[in-house]
Amino acid sequence: MANGATDTVTEAITPTELPVRVSGWWILPISAIVWWAVGFLPWIVHEISQALGVQSASAEEIDAFTPIPLAAEDAVASLVTMSVIGGVLAGASARLARRRGGGAVAAVCGTSLALAAAGAGAWWQVNAADGADDAKADALLAIAVGGTVLGLVLGLLAALAPAPVRAAALALPVVLADGWLWGLLPGVAPAPQGTWWVFAVALGIALGLGVDRNPLQMLGWLPAAALVWVLQAVGPVLDAVSGYFAPGAAPLSIPAVLDAAWEPLRGTTFSTDQHDLGGWVVGLLLGVAVAGLRLTRGMDDGDEEEFDELRAFTPR
Repeated sequence: MANGATDTVTEAITPTELPVRVSGWWILPISAIVWWAVGFLPWIVHEISQALGVQSASAEEIDAFTPIPLAAEDAVASLVTMSVIGGVLAGASARLARRRGGGAVAAVCGTSLALAAAGAGAWWQVNAADGADDAKADALLAIAVGGTVLGLVLGLLAALAPAPVRAAALALPVVLADGWLWGLLPGVAPAPQGTWWVFAVALGIALGLGVDRNPLQMLGWLPAAALVWVLQAVGPVLDAVSGYFAPGAAPLSIPAVLDAAWEPLRGTTFSTDQHDLGGWVVGLLLGVAVAGLRLTRGMDDGDEEEFDELRAFTPR
């Protein structure tokens, strides 16, 4: 009987059915590579397209490649978009680790190392150029650091937090996803574009991932949707403040930047003009579909686990 029970449990838990987990040490290089090579992929594609002649550029521009775009046009919007997306993906890589705590620590360390290397290299190159504005470079580097830290926190929450928190943590990536995707096209800056179908797909997936095995977890969609609604002002806000960081602009003034950001934030939040209601409807319907699939899978897994446990004690 004992042998039968052991054989049944062994059959029920096969390597192919176990979730893929790796040592926390592997999360160090994974998070570093994901943060830069995936998060800043639009910038890398932009530079490669210039080098190959797909996009017109001067020899000086081709030679002035920096790991992150501290001196590019629309640098503020690009840095926010790519550093946040990269941080989210790097933080989410902690879910691959066998131990959650070790994976989270490794993701933080790996991302920090990549940020230090890329940020320091870009900052040095920009400041070494003739006519460089140290204050602007410092401010842009601070934006990259802040966006990465914010994205990393959101990624860790999306990977390790309970389902309702997961949906809210994905609110900002939902808003920035279309800008990142459009940035993969040569000549297009990775800045929020407001493409309704990209927004709808990202919103639906985010809401669907906010449900595990309990339909009541859909209540967590309310704060997540509220966050997405407010954060859709990110595009207008970045447009409003970008001029303060442009070369040749007046010295930076934090009160002036905040004052410029407030008007588009208020106008977008309390108006439907900047919110495509069709995208919201499609996103919510897709979220229901994704959540339904996850709930169905969760119930099926639960039934199989209960059946296997009972069968393990059945005489053979």
